[in-house]
Amino acid sequence: MNYEIRYSKLNERQKQAVNTIEGPVMVVAGPGTGKTELLSMRAANILRRTDMLPENILCLTFTESGSIAMQKRLVDIIGREAYGVSVFTFHAFGSEIISRYREYFYNGADFNPADELTRHKIITDILQELPPKNPLKTMMNGEFTSVGMIISAISDIKRAGLEPKELTAILDANDEVIDIAEPLLIEAFSARVNKNTFDKLASVSESLAKINEPQPIPTISRLSDILRASLKHSLEEASEHPKITPPLTKWRTNWMTKSEAKKPIMTARKQQIKLRALVDIYEKYLENMQSAKLYDFDDMISQVVHAIEQNPSLQAELQEKYQYIMVDEFQDTNHAQMRILHALTNNPANEGNPNLMVVGDDDQAIYSFQGADIGNILDFKKHYKNAKLITLIDNYRSAECILTAAREVITQGSERLENRIDELDKNLSPHALPEKPNAEIVTLPSEGSEREWIARDIKDKLKNGQNPGDIAILARRHTDLVSLLPYLAKAQIPVSYDQNDNVLDNDLVSQILYLSNIVDALANNDLGHANELLPQMMAHQAWNFNPEILWQISLKAYKNRLQWLEVLQSKPETKPFANWLISCARASKVLPMERMLDLLSGIEAFDEDYISPLKSYFLAENNAERISYLQNLIALRTKLREHQPDLRKARLSDLLEFVKICQQTNTTITIRRHIGQDGQSVKLMSAHASKGLEFDTVYLIGATDTNWGSKASRGGNKIAYPENLRLRNNNDSPEERLRLFFVGMTRAKRQLIISRALQSESGKELMLANFLAGELSLKATNLGDDFQENHKNEIIEIEWYAPIISLPQATMRDLLDEDLSRYKLSATHVNAFIDITRGGPQSFLLNNILHFPSARSPYASYGTAIHTALQFAHDSMLADGKTPPPEQIIDKFKSKLENEPLTAEELNHFTQKGIDALNIFLQNKLHSFTRDQRAELNFSNQQATFKNVRLTGKIDVASIDEKNKTITVTDYKTGSPLHAWNKGADYDRIKAHKYRQQLLFYKLLAKNSRDWKNYKFIDGILQFVEPDKAGDIIDIRLQEVSEEELTNFTTLLEAIWHHIQNLNFPDTSNYSKDYAGVLEFENDLKRGKFKNSIDTAM
Repeated sequence: MNYEIRYSKLNERQKQAVNTIEGPVMVVAGPGTGKTELLSMRAANILRRTDMLPENILCLTFTESGSIAMQKRLVDIIGREAYGVSVFTFHAFGSEIISRYREYFYNGADFNPADELTRHKIITDILQELPPKNPLKTMMNGEFTSVGMIISAISDIKRAGLEPKELTAILDANDEVIDIAEPLLIEAFSARVNKNTFDKLASVSESLAKINEPQPIPTISRLSDILRASLKHSLEEASEHPKITPPLTKWRTNWMTKSEAKKPIMTARKQQIKLRALVDIYEKYLENMQSAKLYDFDDMISQVVHAIEQNPSLQAELQEKYQYIMVDEFQDTNHAQMRILHALTNNPANEGNPNLMVVGDDDQAIYSFQGADIGNILDFKKHYKNAKLITLIDNYRSAECILTAAREVITQGSERLENRIDELDKNLSPHALPEKPNAEIVTLPSEGSEREWIARDIKDKLKNGQNPGDIAILARRHTDLVSLLPYLAKAQIPVSYDQNDNVLDNDLVSQILYLSNIVDALANNDLGHANELLPQMMAHQAWNFNPEILWQISLKAYKNRLQWLEVLQSKPETKPFANWLISCARASKVLPMERMLDLLSGIEAFDEDYISPLKSYFLAENNAERISYLQNLIALRTKLREHQPDLRKARLSDLLEFVKICQQTNTTITIRRHIGQDGQSVKLMSAHASKGLEFDTVYLIGATDTNWGSKASRGGNKIAYPENLRLRNNNDSPEERLRLFFVGMTRAKRQLIISRALQSESGKELMLANFLAGELSLKATNLGDDFQENHKNEIIEIEWYAPIISLPQATMRDLLDEDLSRYKLSATHVNAFIDITRGGPQSFLLNNILHFPSARSPYASYGTAIHTALQFAHDSMLADGKTPPPEQIIDKFKSKLENEPLTAEELNHFTQKGIDALNIFLQNKLHSFTRDQRAELNFSNQQATFKNVRLTGKIDVASIDEKNKTITVTDYKTGSPLHAWNKGADYDRIKAHKYRQQLLFYKLLAKNSRDWKNYKFIDGILQFVEPDKAGDIIDIRLQEVSEEELTNFTTLLEAIWHHIQNLNFPDTSNYSKDYAGVLEFENDLKRGKFKNSIDTAM
């Protein structure tokens, strides 16, 4: 559909937003008002009305799905040009800045991510060194109770992009205000609150206006401004209240408290004491992380903030590039993200009027637990004084009765734009006219009867022809959804739900841990402990031991006072297993943990006498259960690598120590498990997850005051922040729960059913959520004791059998659908798919789609270390204008290799091999390194698309000539050099074939990328690092590529893409495992031989 047709379908306010392309604009877009279409249309309009290139437009979203949706709409409107528009999530934008401008972030050090346990230990070590009176050094039963709170607070501070000195500057400015305001407020409240108090506070308000404390960070408000605005609002409320005192008393409660000496002080002063203690810990934490070469997830955005703010050349380049910026879901921005926007838009040439549009809804601000600050949208017009305000009020989703009820709920909140901007009216106008609309609240006697009624009501709807995919059940907490699942399963209602599981409870992981404990016990000659664990492990079906044999072993061990291992060795049917355990025990002393895990799980074997059955038992079938086991195994190994990045030194005992610490610190390794099938199924999700979705019928469950309302339990002990540092202060506040409920209500199109119980499972009385207790337009239905009495037996039965009721299984398509929607094809994946000598499509499925976890091979570790060393040399040239000495580059290689999972023998071999190769290579090639070369050029955020095939990749070296707009790609290869593309033994011909296709892929990748599509691709170079037999360093070049070769290759790409997206992985067992077989398989792919061979198991 072209631009004109789509434009004609916009309403007047949407058109106004699309046409307002200059200056700052804030679009307040309530639920169902069509903001996604607006953003895409505005980007298209900018390109129509200005001479801007697509890459001059920056669109920032909060979710990857939102980014993909916007890109698709843009493609529909303006075609391929849309791939040039920079559409990012904030996180992806940060990654892109770091990747594209490495010289501003490079420091020559290899940093590893710090896992939760490592951060826990660092904070614990810091606390131990602090004096006893430090307010954050609290203990119970010999353990520090503030560790989790401090880790959370540091994360909050980093999300705000604040360094210790910046936070200190803010606290200093706050203290200036507190020192002036506190005595005035103590005097005003010295007597009982009355009319005189009003007069005194009015005088205080005037005094506050005269305070002019500094504002260290432009995007963080002055405390005096917030204090005065709050006091002014309270005085206005008091003047209009029948009794003058309640609003003033409420204000005092919020802003004043008592010191430890029971004297009145400002709450902010008490908060600042803890925050100053936190600053000290934060500074030490950063120092410890730096010295240990560690970073955490929150570092990236913070680094980007300071790189832009502190490097005028980078800031100027980004401001020049991104002339138009649009931000979706602006209410969800945090302080650091706001600072990035400020840095991108504060160009003096803009004269305070940058081309910035933000779109959001303060009533849907529900992510403060992620650091989001509703203050960013509330204060937008303060930051950009000439900002134009456009309000979208035409709702195309919900029935009028639903919008009326939602409005009655949300207007009870105080943190709203409507309360700040007089001319703003957010009352939504309904345009949807569904049949039989309904908005009601249903009351039931107990939580069990509430669940039973929901299941029965949905069952009735399905019998009457309603599509289960049009129904959603929303809850504040996942525990309420989990409790409901057995009722739905018993009623045979198809459901779709993502549940978080603890990896350590998974059956496969449990067996690996049992086995690891046994092997470690044998290695340490602790036969008693091994004796305790062996019967429990061997009883599992995976080991395939006949129960009679286990009874015989047990009886013989008991009668003869023998260890189980001794008996196992004496019986022919169990002797190979016993010997294997002993071999594993010996190996565990020398082999790295990663390699041991491969042995224990059956990925590798010592010999053919005995192989661990775990892989064949748990991972044999191509089904959803296999994926679940794989996901758990991947999660375990990922966490292990994060905790112990030095893979060469890690041993099996480190795995067991890791699990022990997890248990001691109550740290869970969580993984999302999909229950049921997508499509024709009822969706169960948290209200948070429902944001941005819509359903015909919505059940909003558990609407009690202890769940949603004023009495709801809040998170654990947290550090509180002053009002001008709203880093996480409103997390799970009554205001935010109110907004969350509003979000849930406005997901419904035709039917909104709110349910609540009068009594908990423990018999405690439950009150209705406070914001639902007044006069509302919701239809009220009360199903009394009769319903509970009539269904008492069913409720008791389901509650009793809930743990063993079978829940619906997901299909492989359900589990992989989300991954496939984001999947991008890389050169490595292309070669893995076509290489039938190494398993072809079936191996590709296991390793590249299902990500089967295994230790990196020694040759792969060697290649990684070589690449790391060469990247270091290129990065040094880019940052410093010169290459480091060869010995420094070789030291980088050795350092990287030492962290790989190699045995001592392998390390010695590959270290010498690499030193010999690099000495010759650097002598021949180091002089050719230039500042025009960018190492590890990442295309993951380049929106590279070719005929609907999404492409990605990371190029070893891209030589970029900015003046002539050319690009030359170099790919480093270890291993024996090739001298030509089509000569040599069969193995070399396969290798050359794959290497050439890799360079062809990079040519397509650059040609179809956002930033490099207008650059001429000069050549692709295959650069071998190791010398040939004559001692020469060899490279071979792509040079001229015929149109026929390129067409054949692109046809192959499309065929592979089609097979992956359809989960069609052909059986290649009938092809010869040689170069001819590879070419034959590729030709069959291109001519569509396998289009109808999709595996039905998927």
